[in-house]
Amino acid sequence: MTSAPTATRTGAAPAVDSLALAAIALGERSALIKQLPVLALFIVAAVLSLALPTISISSPVAFAAAVAMMLAATVIAAVFHRIDVSDRAVLLVPAIDFAVVGVLRFATGESASIFASLAILPAVWIAAMPGRRFVVWAFLGVALGQLVPFLLGSSLEENPNELARTVFSAVAFGLAAAIVNDLARVARQHVADIASRERSTLLELEHASTVQRALLPKAGTHVADFGLAAVCVPSRAIGGDFFDWYDTGGGTAFTVGDVMGKGVGAGIIAATVRAVVRSARGERDLSVAVERASEALAADLGDAGAFATLFHARVDPLTGVVRYVDAGHGLSIVVRADGTWTRLPSRNLPVGIPVDEPWVVEELELAASEALVVCSDGVLELFDGDVGALGRIADLVAAERNADAVVGRIRTLARDSDPDDDVTVLVLRRDAGEA
Repeated sequence: MTSAPTATRTGAAPAVDSLALAAIALGERSALIKQLPVLALFIVAAVLSLALPTISISSPVAFAAAVAMMLAATVIAAVFHRIDVSDRAVLLVPAIDFAVVGVLRFATGESASIFASLAILPAVWIAAMPGRRFVVWAFLGVALGQLVPFLLGSSLEENPNELARTVFSAVAFGLAAAIVNDLARVARQHVADIASRERSTLLELEHASTVQRALLPKAGTHVADFGLAAVCVPSRAIGGDFFDWYDTGGGTAFTVGDVMGKGVGAGIIAATVRAVVRSARGERDLSVAVERASEALAADLGDAGAFATLFHARVDPLTGVVRYVDAGHGLSIVVRADGTWTRLPSRNLPVGIPVDEPWVVEELELAASEALVVCSDGVLELFDGDVGALGRIADLVAAERNADAVVGRIRTLARDSDPDDDVTVLVLRRDAGEA
């Protein structure tokens, strides 16, 4: 029995919110934008006064004065539109509008005039401004505007009901102004709350982005006779790509990962995969790290359908042999000293997809001046957008002398092109003159 009133309130809320937002939107408009509806209705009133025989122009002089005053108010509003003025200065325009309504009424039959309702527009204009005092200003504006005919020569003897009409109109329009003012206040508070939550969210994202950047390895890891460099440029504050490297007992391990999806969720998964892979740094078998990562995603995040491509490898600086597991990544190339290149095949599924087959561990040997490049699919977007872009990357490697220079070129391209996907590239290059 209590559900009906609840449903009624719920259904009414969107309408109230719409009115509130409309009120605040009106309050934030420029003077000229607010004046245009007043001008439009005044033109309609003027045309009706001239065209309809039932609407008499009792004072042509007052009618011409009303036209001149409306034009002056519109010109002032146009000037205010171009310059920054205070709220008090802006009030000059609706104040003139109130006077125009009074003059127009005097010019079209006073108590017989049908144009008293025009005062609602400047009243709403003023009421939408922040502060309860503007309700009072709107009430006074309507009241004084209704009294203008008496200043121009009308008398209570001729219009005995005019004073009562003035009081009633001022109270009615004042109540409307109070409602508009309250709706505008509620809307401003609502907008302020949203802005506060957005600022809080942005701060949290910035902090998360800082943490994610801190998780990337710092420059300074030394691989004898090799240059190792990488960069990760996320398309959002938080990215799903990552790279990592660290020293092990038998050389240096490095990883490039690309998590399905973007944003905070992908960033959390990326951090999880990185941590799990690192937990196997003491294992000689590379497949252990990949297996742990895959089990973690499948077991803990299986309901989320999370998976990631992964290239995990170790290089022996003494022999130049690189042993690696490519888990569905498939964006790795070896660039020879003469500029030719070979794409490394991926023989495993991405991590997070349950498989019964063992992980395939492969190896290659880098000779002097040769480089291994591992990138994410965001790098392809910097060029042609397909795997043919790997040739363009190979050309960059051949044209530069070291890994840092290649990574620097990719970083510049990513920041200049603003790609839709995360951009990550890792370059391992063996120094020239080493066997």
